[in-house]
Amino acid sequence: MNERRWSLTQRWKPWQVVLLFGILQSAITGFGTFFDVTSGVGMFFVYVVGHLNALVVVLPILLYRRFGVGTAVYLPWAISGLFVEYYLEYVLYHHLRSPWGVLGWCMVGLAVGFSADLAYRYLPRVMSERRRAVLTAVTMGCVNFLLTTVAVTFFYVPAPTTFSATFPGLAYWALPWLILNSGFGGYAAHAVARGV
Repeated sequence: MNERRWSLTQRWKPWQVVLLFGILQSAITGFGTFFDVTSGVGMFFVYVVGHLNALVVVLPILLYRRFGVGTAVYLPWAISGLFVEYYLEYVLYHHLRSPWGVLGWCMVGLAVGFSADLAYRYLPRVMSERRRAVLTAVTMGCVNFLLTTVAVTFFYVPAPTTFSATFPGLAYWALPWLILNSGFGGYAAHAVARGV
């Protein structure tokens, strides 16, 4: 993979590339959050966006192979999310139990990126690069699923509704799709990094 460097890494400094992927990750997550707000279920955010998030987080990890890149990709979302989440979820709609839920959501993103860093670093080196990319993405998707379930369960005021289509009610049904989508995102990241 070192023989064919991705052209973006030749022209830009590493922090600029990571910032670009951080902005892409923020846009993808924001797009997914918009659909979740309009549908109220939370499925699009984790299962469809899981593939795209895996792609934009694992790709810079593969390009630079430095610990902390995955976490750094989530920094723009965490920083901008402090203000957006506070205003929308706590001030405007009063959905969060406390302002600590805002900080909790921002930490969820950083923890998901950190899980990708840990997975890539500690997966066996004898494993092929493609398999490591796929397993890194699957790990990241599973951690995203787990932490989103915890956040949705504990950060929000219980809604007085009998509508059963909620994230905690439906999340486990589509968990295999999240794993497949995330794995495919890691596979796509490996293919893009190789210039395929």
